[in-house]
Amino acid sequence: MVPAVNDKAPTLRAGAIGTFGIAALGAVMMAPALGIYANLGLIGAEAGRVAPAVFLLALCCTLPTAVSYALISREIPSAGSAYTWLSHSLNPVIGMWIGILVAAMYFFAVVLQPILFGLFFNELLSALFNIGTGYGTWLVGVLLSTAIVALLAYPGVQISAKGSIILMICELSVVLALAGTILVVLAANGRVNLSPFDPLVALNGRRGLFGGLVFALLTFVGFSVITTAAEETHSPRDIIPRVVILACTLLGLFWALTSWPFSLAVADHVWAAQVAQGTNPVAVIARQYWRSGSIIVIITALSAVLGVYLASVVGYARIVFAMGRDGTMPAWFAQVHPKYRVPWNAQHVVLAVTVTADAVWARWLGVYLSYDWWGNAVVFFAMISNIFVNVGCIAYFYRFRRETFSWIWHGLIPLLGIVTSALPLYYSFGPDLWRAGWRKGQSVMLFCAFVLIVSVLYTAALRWWKPDAFRRAALAVIE
Repeated sequence: MVPAVNDKAPTLRAGAIGTFGIAALGAVMMAPALGIYANLGLIGAEAGRVAPAVFLLALCCTLPTAVSYALISREIPSAGSAYTWLSHSLNPVIGMWIGILVAAMYFFAVVLQPILFGLFFNELLSALFNIGTGYGTWLVGVLLSTAIVALLAYPGVQISAKGSIILMICELSVVLALAGTILVVLAANGRVNLSPFDPLVALNGRRGLFGGLVFALLTFVGFSVITTAAEETHSPRDIIPRVVILACTLLGLFWALTSWPFSLAVADHVWAAQVAQGTNPVAVIARQYWRSGSIIVIITALSAVLGVYLASVVGYARIVFAMGRDGTMPAWFAQVHPKYRVPWNAQHVVLAVTVTADAVWARWLGVYLSYDWWGNAVVFFAMISNIFVNVGCIAYFYRFRRETFSWIWHGLIPLLGIVTSALPLYYSFGPDLWRAGWRKGQSVMLFCAFVLIVSVLYTAALRWWKPDAFRRAALAVIE
């Protein structure tokens, strides 16, 4: 049975978002443009021309978990998302631990966005004013993006959704137009073929395929943000599941198809060479085919980053809000603004820490490598949370909805989700990443291991210090 709401607990503004708004929030978090502008170059550097095949592989890895998210969110719509679901379907200790990891994933996703904005901000300054750029101008971009996101996110999630709709329409239009231009030119020269859809021709074989898969999966990570807005959505039991599946499927196909012309535009070895030089291959291709019009690509890239930054803040703040409301995080995080009914305190913390972390990491690693570093961390924790969400789906329906339990929907599909989340963990974060060296691989792995250990210790300490938080009927959700 689904637990009832605690009437005295802080609540978010119910009904603030409609179907289109929540779809836009999820789509922008999954970054239609950034899948091409930011991640395609890194995928190409690892796997060469087969980026479309890598995106389709990432879609196949993501869909079973998306179905599990959809099935369980229909039963338990909550701002706590996986944290709340696992607390109810498995036990509050596991739910608490996964809640910390999901919060960490969203936090790292927030950290990732200003790094990208600063990079494209530098490109904009160079294109418009032909001036030299560096760490200082990049940091100005970080601060500017944070100020804009604060203005959009602080008044309330309904403002966030409206901003997301505008950003999504702009970036989709430009990516489609640029990809269409490239395809027409290549077709006129007889250079169009289907080889980018064949994973067997990956530049570096299996290692390259799974190396590129990390950044393809990074484009899908944001679908779960849709479920964190359940308490502010009209009819969440109907809307949330449909939007989760639709967003993953449509955007996965979008990335595969639009990356096709880009993958044919340059030779395999060029991707890795340009990335090694700190150059974005997609920006080079845009200048080649659109010339001065490529500035439109930079502008839409900036807007895409703002969209993901905005949605990441929304997702992180609401998960931490749910944990603060339940007593598993400091109650200060559960305080909402009296007028806007949004978790301002959680947003204060994430924005302040993000700016600090970005400034430090960029000094240590360099701006470009910082994006690679944090991107790996995001995907690592996303895959772990995905595994447990699939386990929770099986457990929930078998334990509490036995009369509706389906061996296909509640057994086989979640099992596929477990497998397709576990394989990238091994092949993308195993020996190959360790051999990448300290700056690119070993430091990421040790950092992720450190966060895992701290999350376990925090959960154990809280279990001893505040046992009442774990004895509660699993965490406030809405009917």
